[in-house]
Amino acid sequence: MRTFLEYIAEATQNNDPKIKIVAIQGSPRTKNSCSGGDSKTAYLMNKAINALPKDVRVEVVDLKVENDEPQVRPCKGCVGTANGFQCHYPCSCYSKDDGTDDLMYQQDVYNKLENSDGFAVFTPVQWFGPSSQVKAMFDRLVCINLTLSVDEAKEIMGDDYKNPKVTTKAELSGKYENLLKNHYEGKVAAFFVQGDDGANDYKGHKGKMPLSMVNNQNEKYIGPREAIEPLVKMCKYSGIFVPENCIEAIVFGYGQPYAQNNIDAKKSEWLVERSCKLLNNLVKEIKKRKKYSS
Repeated sequence: MRTFLEYIAEATQNNDPKIKIVAIQGSPRTKNSCSGGDSKTAYLMNKAINALPKDVRVEVVDLKVENDEPQVRPCKGCVGTANGFQCHYPCSCYSKDDGTDDLMYQQDVYNKLENSDGFAVFTPVQWFGPSSQVKAMFDRLVCINLTLSVDEAKEIMGDDYKNPKVTTKAELSGKYENLLKNHYEGKVAAFFVQGDDGANDYKGHKGKMPLSMVNNQNEKYIGPREAIEPLVKMCKYSGIFVPENCIEAIVFGYGQPYAQNNIDAKKSEWLVERSCKLLNNLVKEIKKRKKYSS
């Protein structure tokens, strides 16, 4: 098992003095779609990026939804066939020229993340979890966890590297376990997640709360922090550090109309400050780990 310092050394092996991060914009909303307006998430992320010091280089991955534009294609679950012998890094279920218009390849997401020191995910809460676009992206990142690279898979199994009979045999042989790798191990991740806890649903003239909710008021509360926890755990499981100061989970707009929330969010200095703090904390944590590895 590798030591903490070995994790960091691998993640920062290029010795580039600049900090390189990827900012992931996770809201589907855009003024060019039926929502008719850009998202609070994108607004806050851009404010935070613009406030970063000049020694930080930022690449952006934008998961907004527009007609005829690339979207994250779904994970096909091939890891369940033969673990990292069927699922490879980068994802071998799709490619840039396969006609699926997969955003993970069209926006070069795997290479951007691989060549970064860390990444920050900005997402709204949608139905007690991150946006479906962010969830789809993280499902596709299953390939970073204890898998062969595509090149290694081809070297071991040839053109049959996606044949389940061949991959199952390779896994059960136990011969190649030492080649399985966490491909982003040692990187640092941050999450900015904001929700409104239902805004003004069931308030005032809109009527009473459904009986199904009233009867379950003692259920565990799921707020923004709880909503992002599965993705935090996924990162840690794959060797990615997520320090507690790199999680900003905010409720903003509870009890207010949705339209008012949109207006207020873009006037809120407090929200901007929190988003800037999140990226600054990420940069500090990366610098700390670079120092350990030098």
